Amino acid sequence: MEAYYKLEDTGNLEKMITILPENSPLLEKLAEKFASLGLCEAAVDCYVRFGDVKKAIDCCVLLN
Repeated sequence: MEAYYKLEDTGNLEKMITILPENSPLLEKLAEKFASLGLCEAAVDCYVRFGDVKKAIDCCVLLN
Protein backbone atom coordinates (compact mmCIF):
# COMPACT_ATOMS: atom_id res chain seq x y z
CA MET A 1 0.00 0.00 0.00
CA GLU A 2 2.80 2.42 0.86
CA ALA A 3 4.60 1.77 -2.42
CA TYR A 4 1.44 2.35 -4.49
CA TYR A 5 0.79 5.55 -2.53
CA LYS A 6 4.30 6.92 -3.06
CA LEU A 7 4.05 6.09 -6.76
CA GLU A 8 0.56 7.66 -6.83
CA ASP A 9 -0.72 4.44 -8.44
CA THR A 10 -4.36 5.05 -7.61
CA GLY A 11 -5.57 2.19 -9.81
CA ASN A 12 -3.86 -0.43 -7.70
CA LEU A 13 -4.77 1.38 -4.50
CA GLU A 14 -8.44 1.20 -5.52
CA LYS A 15 -8.11 -2.54 -6.11
CA MET A 16 -6.99 -2.91 -2.51
CA ILE A 17 -10.37 -1.65 -1.29
CA THR A 18 -12.06 -4.89 -2.32
CA ILE A 19 -9.10 -7.11 -1.42
CA LEU A 20 -8.92 -6.03 2.23
CA PRO A 21 -11.48 -7.61 4.58
CA GLU A 22 -14.23 -5.41 5.99
CA ASN A 23 -13.39 -3.66 9.27
CA SER A 24 -9.66 -4.03 8.60
CA PRO A 25 -7.68 -1.19 10.21
CA LEU A 26 -5.78 -0.90 6.92
CA LEU A 27 -8.97 0.38 5.30
CA GLU A 28 -8.90 3.44 7.53
CA LYS A 29 -5.26 4.14 6.61
CA LEU A 30 -6.08 3.62 2.95
CA ALA A 31 -8.99 6.05 3.23
CA GLU A 32 -6.71 8.68 4.73
CA LYS A 33 -4.32 8.23 1.81
CA PHE A 34 -7.15 8.62 -0.72
CA ALA A 35 -8.39 11.72 1.09
CA SER A 36 -4.90 13.25 1.00
CA LEU A 37 -4.87 12.70 -2.77
CA GLY A 38 -8.32 14.31 -3.08
CA LEU A 39 -10.06 11.08 -4.13
CA CYS A 40 -13.28 11.44 -2.19
CA GLU A 41 -15.23 8.51 -3.62
CA ALA A 42 -12.47 5.97 -2.95
CA ALA A 43 -11.92 7.36 0.55
CA VAL A 44 -15.63 7.09 1.31
CA ASP A 45 -15.70 3.49 0.07
CA CYS A 46 -12.86 2.65 2.44
CA TYR A 47 -14.46 4.37 5.42
CA VAL A 48 -17.79 2.62 4.80
CA ARG A 49 -16.11 -0.80 4.50
CA PHE A 50 -14.18 0.02 7.66
CA GLY A 51 -17.48 0.78 9.40
CA ASP A 52 -17.01 4.48 10.11
CA VAL A 53 -19.82 6.30 8.31
CA LYS A 54 -19.20 9.53 10.22
CA LYS A 55 -15.66 9.79 8.83
CA ALA A 56 -17.05 9.05 5.35
CA ILE A 57 -19.45 11.98 5.67
CA ASP A 58 -16.74 14.24 7.10
CA CYS A 59 -14.51 13.35 4.15
CA CYS A 60 -17.27 14.28 1.69
CA VAL A 61 -17.80 17.62 3.41
CA LEU A 62 -14.07 18.35 3.55
CA LEU A 63 -13.32 17.45 -0.08
CA ASN A 64 -16.45 18.82 -1.73
